Amino acid sequence: ARCTELYYISGGNSFATSCYRIMLNIKRLDRVPNSSIHAMTNTKPLIEQVHRRQLKFLGHILRMPEEEPARLYALYVPPHGRRRRGRQPVTYLQYIQRLMGDNNQDLLPKQIAAIAQNRSVWKELTVDCSAAR
Repeated sequence: ARCTELYYISGGNSFATSCYRIMLNIKRLDRVPNSSIHAMTNTKPLIEQVHRRQLKFLGHILRMPEEEPARLYALYVPPHGRRRRGRQPVTYLQYIQRLMGDNNQDLLPKQIAAIAQNRSVWKELTVDCSAAR
């Protein structure tokens, strides 16, 4: 699974910020940073909301019964295949590991699934991960 939606999310994030600028009547030439725009509108960047919802949905999937197909393929990485030339695409597992703050990819799929079984810990993790970015 490839994670190419980051390009679209950042585009949506800039669109939302430009809409906030229009509502506040702030021009780009005024050089007001996006963090100030979000503080004035009492909002968070769109990408934080998307990351939080992705982790919430993954927690929901990982709490399903073991034999559920969605659960089987939630963090699946195929063990076969040839690598293509160039930079390798980011797998869904690597994307989730980065969202959880594991840049060294130390968290294994079974460990992520075990963390997701405890709802309160997973909820705290999703809030922390979205706030840390």
